[in-house]
Amino acid sequence: MRKMILTLIAVTALLGASCSSGGGGDSSSGGGASDSASGCTTANATDFTAQSSFTITIKDLAYDQTCFSMKNGSTITIENQDSVTHTFTVINTGVDVLIEGGQSKTQANASMAPATYQFHCTIHPQMTGTAIVTA
Repeated sequence: MRKMILTLIAVTALLGASCSSGGGGDSSSGGGASDSASGCTTANATDFTAQSSFTITIKDLAYDQTCFSMKNGSTITIENQDSVTHTFTVINTGVDVLIEGGQSKTQANASMAPATYQFHCTIHPQMTGTAIVTA
């Protein structure tokens, strides 16, 4: 019984660590170019604004980019390198992409008004991030 409890504690700790990713957990959307809850600002964001399309990779239950800026109307490809299903869901928008394990999905013309948006995986809510959309 004691061994089972210790195993359960160890597994819980490992799952909690592997499911987390940077980017904060605030689920609000706001205007402007920073999000104090996540610490994501235009100064520290990965800058995709010069690209009309870019890829966000999911691997080891985490997004590879949890703070990025993009131009309104950009095309985003989400590549899921995990064996489990994930979503790329941008809160308060119509962007909600389900990506099976080992698959990629493209969200063409992800038109969002210039603002700061929170995104997450609805299946693994610890997976979060922030996207700053510019004009």
